[in-house]
Formats: sequence, structure tokens, C-alpha cells
Amino acid sequence: MIVSKRNFWVGVFFLISVSLFGKKHHTVFLEAESFSSRGGWVIDQQSMDVMGSAYLLAHGLGRPVADAFATVTIPRKSRYYVWVRNRN
Repeated sequence: MIVSKRNFWVGVFFLISVSLFGKKHHTVFLEAESFSSRGGWVIDQQSMDVMGSAYLLAHGLGRPVADAFATVTIPRKSRYYVWVRNRN
């Protein structure tokens, strides 16, 4: 079976979440490039081979761009941890 880098890292993220936080906590996985509104951000794919998937890039040439946003349904009241992945 061949597994893409993206699926590999999604699996690693899931396993770490489950092992660190146990069964009492829940995971909601959300990728910024899948947001319903990307605002002034653009999808950048230049580092897909390194990062495993595309990411959002604010290329305002030194000027702020409009915010990206998405509506998320949180399944139940619980403690959630926010993980952010970025490219330096």
C-alpha cells in the first residue's frame, strides 16, 4: 500500500492527538486551505513535497489582506487543543 505524505502526516497527527489526550478529548481536524472563505489569502503549493499539503499565503505585498474564515461545528462540549502548522 502506498501512502502519500499528506495522509501520513494526517495519520501521525491523529495518533498523537489520541495518545496525548486520551479518550476523554475529541479531535476536530481543519485545514485552512479548505476554508469556505479564503479572504485575501491564496493557496500556495510550492512546498507540498515538504509540508504534505498546500497552505494559505497572505501575499499582500506588504499590505494586510482580508481574513480567511470558516464555520466549524464543534460536536460536543469538551476540552480542545488548537494545533497550528505554518511554513517559516
